Amino acid sequence: MQWLSVPSKRALNRCFQHCNRRGLEENPVANLIQRLETTTPGVKISLTSGDNSFVYGNSQIAIGGDTRTVGKSDYNMQVRGTSTYLGESFPLIVVDGAITQLDISTINPNDVENITFLKDAAAASIWGTRAANGVMVITTKRGINNQAPTVSFSATAAISSAPNLDYLRTMNSAQTIEYERELVDKGLIATPNAATALGQPIADATDLYFKLKAGTITQAAYQDAIDQYTSRDSRDQIKQYFLQPSANQQYNLAVRGGGNASNYFYSASYSKERPYAVGTQGERLTITLNNTFKLFKKATLTTSIKGAFFNLKNNGISLNSFYSPSAVTFMPYNQVVDDNGNRVQRSNRYYSGWQNTLPSKGFLNWGYNALDELDNADNTQKDNNYSANINLNVPIVKGLSATGFFGTERTFSKTRRYYNENSYYYRDQVNLFTPLPAAGATTTTNSIGLVPGAGILSLVNTTNNNYNARAQLNYDDKIGTDHQVTALAGTEIRQTIVGQGLNTYYGYNMGTGISRAVNYFTPYATVQGFNQSLSGAPTQGDKTRRYLSYFANAAYTYKQKYSLTASARYDDYNNFGVDRKFRATPLWSGGFKWDVSKESFLKNESWISNLSLRTTYGVNGNISTTLFPFTYISIGNVDSPTGLPTASIIAPANPELRWEKTYVANIGLDFGFFKNRLNGTVDVYNKKGRDLYFSFPLNGTYGFTTLTRNSSRMTGNGVDLGIGGTIIQSGDWELTSRLNYSYNTNKVEDDRMVANSQTFSSPAFSPTISGYPTDRLFVYQNAGLDANGLTLIYDETGKKIPANQNITSLAALKYAGRTTAPHFGSLNTALRYKDFTLMAIATYQFGSVFLKPTISGYPTLRNGTKYDLSEDVALRWRKAGDELTTNVPGVAGTSSPVSLTRYMQSDINVLKGDYIRLRELSLSYRIPVDKITKAVKTADFGFAVRNLGLLWTANKEGIDPDFTGNLSSTTLGLPATVSYSFSLNVNF
Repeated sequence: MQWLSVPSKRALNRCFQHCNRRGLEENPVANLIQRLETTTPGVKISLTSGDNSFVYGNSQIAIGGDTRTVGKSDYNMQVRGTSTYLGESFPLIVVDGAITQLDISTINPNDVENITFLKDAAAASIWGTRAANGVMVITTKRGINNQAPTVSFSATAAISSAPNLDYLRTMNSAQTIEYERELVDKGLIATPNAATALGQPIADATDLYFKLKAGTITQAAYQDAIDQYTSRDSRDQIKQYFLQPSANQQYNLAVRGGGNASNYFYSASYSKERPYAVGTQGERLTITLNNTFKLFKKATLTTSIKGAFFNLKNNGISLNSFYSPSAVTFMPYNQVVDDNGNRVQRSNRYYSGWQNTLPSKGFLNWGYNALDELDNADNTQKDNNYSANINLNVPIVKGLSATGFFGTERTFSKTRRYYNENSYYYRDQVNLFTPLPAAGATTTTNSIGLVPGAGILSLVNTTNNNYNARAQLNYDDKIGTDHQVTALAGTEIRQTIVGQGLNTYYGYNMGTGISRAVNYFTPYATVQGFNQSLSGAPTQGDKTRRYLSYFANAAYTYKQKYSLTASARYDDYNNFGVDRKFRATPLWSGGFKWDVSKESFLKNESWISNLSLRTTYGVNGNISTTLFPFTYISIGNVDSPTGLPTASIIAPANPELRWEKTYVANIGLDFGFFKNRLNGTVDVYNKKGRDLYFSFPLNGTYGFTTLTRNSSRMTGNGVDLGIGGTIIQSGDWELTSRLNYSYNTNKVEDDRMVANSQTFSSPAFSPTISGYPTDRLFVYQNAGLDANGLTLIYDETGKKIPANQNITSLAALKYAGRTTAPHFGSLNTALRYKDFTLMAIATYQFGSVFLKPTISGYPTLRNGTKYDLSEDVALRWRKAGDELTTNVPGVAGTSSPVSLTRYMQSDINVLKGDYIRLRELSLSYRIPVDKITKAVKTADFGFAVRNLGLLWTANKEGIDPDFTGNLSSTTLGLPATVSYSFSLNVNF
């Protein structure tokens, strides 16, 4: 395909990294992102959900968010760090010449021939939009002319143990009960009221203690119950009922071949994945049909048709639902199933003392049991993804050809969640919208009209419709013997249309398909005595993005030693300013390469196989898909007094909204010595971001306090190093190794970004500050506790500041470092003996810091009940004198929230994020099939062990920096456990 081959030729003086099929096949997992983790310097891949390949924590497209939302909580990828504050940050992905909007999980890794990462300014001239974040160009396999059909089959199976729940640092039952007693004694939890519907749920031990203080139970009864609670550990039942060993399997079948005028590559793969959450699983089927035809012995026509189909069941109960600090946190003494095998019901909406009286008045059982929810869950998602492209290259005269390209993508996604009559959500909605009956009555009437035998059906239908068309002229020819000229020029149009509709059907009957008509604009009577609107009103969202581009590239090479390149691109985007001068932007680059090894003064240096210097400079562009030049209005809920719908302005008009620009300078060295037994690349780069999006204060008299505009700056720099070679090569033995090292940092260059009140009240999560990296971490300087158990901090003079006194200087805070490791990389080593190959893969990172997981908050009468089970709670201050032995503040006091924040975000909780991780050990064997049968050409058997753990970590707390285990995190994940996989690859 001409469009793909030209960048490869023109990359002579550009910064790119090439991953071939052999390197990708060394790691036989079902997701391409995991195979790339250790292949490319400058590319940082973060795996935050173990080895999940396509069953993500978030598999739903969110059209209101960034371009990438699927899998965002499971992995991330950055090329040379970040270049934006609010714009797109994920690299652009190109598959077989077309920019794709699909997640990388839609690609079968076994179909990939090679991957090229473009990292410098040249990426913009080739691919335009979002090239500032780097470009990953994926080329899938194709057939081979004049080759008889060859069939390839592979199978892989992997299993790993259930995750280690003990990794979460939580209190035991006795510590938790003692904590609850203190909260009650100090009046931090409101006394429950069994006579009203407004009482918040409280933990069982808290309720018992209130009853003891009220005299409704005896001390002996209280102690008997507490003794039972103390003997329990709820982790046992969570492990038993909700966690499981994860497993996955994948099968691939491919055939390739060709004749004189055509070739083909066809493949199909099936993968099944079962993560560690019971009730969650997924299946994936991919199909690839690639063809190449020679027309009239002149023109070349290539086609590619791909399909990726997913069937997901998302019925698992997340760890967040157990451990997230709230009024209904699953306490260490709670049970899912009691000692007699009966399922235990818990109150999740109101105080149990009142809620448990309702069934006698005609209400449904309002209890919650996680195991019941697992049994009744019916949450599925089906995604059908299609892509097709066609490329025609027609020679015109010698060296000159014309290319036409068209590509399209379609996604049809249906997420279906059905709450049957036994599910907690259905029972909760029925009871919530059932007013209390009159005194003495035993029957109730649901104000919505929900009846037994029905349920609530929630549907989300998402479509993605993208197309890309390109026309260009290509020139590639030699002039004489010393001059080589390569050039292209063309135009491209691209459009993406995403739509999403949400519908909720109340009283839906699965047998008849009939639901209850409801009015989302009329509030309904509730059990609380006031009216409330229903959630789930039908919505439809659509977004259209259009791009128009003109581009030109040229390269000149003299005597195969000196190369000059130049490129320009003019991109237009419909969602920028009303004037074309804001919508469109020119992007350009230039470069030079000197192949030193071909100079005459090195012709006698036979040990130098390759030595070349290259440099590029240019500008890349970037956008934000969430910003618009016009006023952005959102329709809201119903206004209770009038019953009319409401609307709000999300963002004011900004007619000058335009592209972000990043200027990139790159100097590189490519080398190979001793017949390339030692080889590598070194790149040094500098980036300057201009016109970056940022939200700055606006005069409040305009009706808005902030406006996001192109007015900020950022600089960055770094080093990419990849060095490898053959250490031993003797007879049947071969030892090879490759080391990747990357350094990247950035700096905010905007004097308007200064410390403010948020910086001093919450420094760890404060806004960006000029002169520091975007991922800077500021913390308080801890000075211990005062006599009342409140946190003290030092100011800039070394004076101790109490919790009721503010700081106003940045010098009073401590700059702890960066939360993203500036130094990272990998080491791959392979030892081959005859037909056996042993390989080890290690990753490392240095220079980052993180905050140790600790208490997120104490309950207060104002903010409500919230039980945090962090082990640090057991170390809290309780009485005068404790300040001599602990730094964890106490629960009470008018300044307690400030005190706790200053403890959480203080230097004593900062840990180093440095580590060396042994990612994988594998052993493969090339089976000598030629001695067994002629029907099989090659056969390989492999065994691999992944996630072997940390070989070394700078922090001595036993915390994996990639999985901090913060109980208040929105995506509470556990470190991946050791997995064992077996693979078989056969070629016929």
